[in-house]
Amino acid sequence: MSFLIVANWKMNGTRSSFVNFIGKLNDKGSGITSKLVICPPFTSFPNNIELNNSISIGAQNCHHQKSGSYTGEISAEMLKELGCTYVILGHSERAHETDSEIKLKSEAAIESDLHPIICVGENAEDYKSGKTREIIEYQCKNRLPTHGKYTVAYEPIWAIGTGHVPSNGAIAEVIEVIESCTGKKHVIYGGSVNSENIENLLNISSLSGVLIGSASLDFDCFYKIVQQVEKT
Repeated sequence: MSFLIVANWKMNGTRSSFVNFIGKLNDKGSGITSKLVICPPFTSFPNNIELNNSISIGAQNCHHQKSGSYTGEISAEMLKELGCTYVILGHSERAHETDSEIKLKSEAAIESDLHPIICVGENAEDYKSGKTREIIEYQCKNRLPTHGKYTVAYEPIWAIGTGHVPSNGAIAEVIEVIESCTGKKHVIYGGSVNSENIENLLNISSLSGVLIGSASLDFDCFYKIVQQVEKT
């Protein structure tokens, strides 16, 4: 699997800004060996859009049911019809979700032929108490599907949007824990990833990709990260 670079736009961007972003990425994307997944808000998905082979569209969430009385929700099947191939699930900013709900969503995504990117990570209190391994093992056991292809994103909650990133050794240790729980599934890292720290993160040999938040909103900043990955 190619190195995975996922852009999580969260509640930012419009359809026109997304189309403009993808247009620039298409122009520069020939020859890129990494897999680029751009995840804008649902409302930004255009009816038709051309994508280079290295580029895919992802969503930021889905419901576990195919249809029903779930006002405001979006199913995996709906996303598939819109051209999505990936979906981020279990992000810490959706803290109301339980592990069992995340697992059901992941299984629904796989059933609809979407590739789920499932987030795990400890909060600041657990990190300071030395409970990272315990939390990660519990989350892997309770929120990851038992079948199908998926990617795990290690996103320590205390690192998201703070500018603080765990040491490479700490990230490598968590990757090892996740691999032992999942049977060597691909693991990516998210949490304050930017163009200044990506070069250091790439020194982690077991890292399969990165999940980028605010640094993915500006095209030049995002593309600088892509260039550094490709150079490495």
